[in-house]
Amino acid sequence: IPANFMRADRTIKIEAYGKLSTTATPTMIFALRWGGVAGTLLANTEAITMGSGVSNVNWYLSATIQCRSAGSSGTALCMGTVSIHTAAGTVLSNVFGVSGYDAPAVATIDTTTDKALSLTAKWSASSASNTLTGMIYDIEASN
Repeated sequence: IPANFMRADRTIKIEAYGKLSTTATPTMIFALRWGGVAGTLLANTEAITMGSGVSNVNWYLSATIQCRSAGSSGTALCMGTVSIHTAAGTVLSNVFGVSGYDAPAVATIDTTTDKALSLTAKWSASSASNTLTGMIYDIEASN
């Protein structure tokens, strides 16, 4: 995100689509971060329990980031939804914000310098069979 692009009330909408495979029933936490993969947490899901031994099932994430104030100590609010096939014909949906399911709150961000916007995902169990692939990303700014 370019320096000074975000201003009060500007929004960025993100849609991401992909596929995942699992072994057993690991959990997954999706997160959006301002400033790279170790940057400021804007929003994250709860730990989502995946289906057991699924292969190449669809996932979808949608989020909106609204800048509340600009500057080196600017603020932004981010909320979204994620949907994942956990088995054939079964879709799990989750609404998320800065602390998972509760207490939507603003995050302090620096809007005066260039920042990477990162979508991350973290498995609860390390296995070569637990894979997540992003396939389509769409980012749209308004206001």
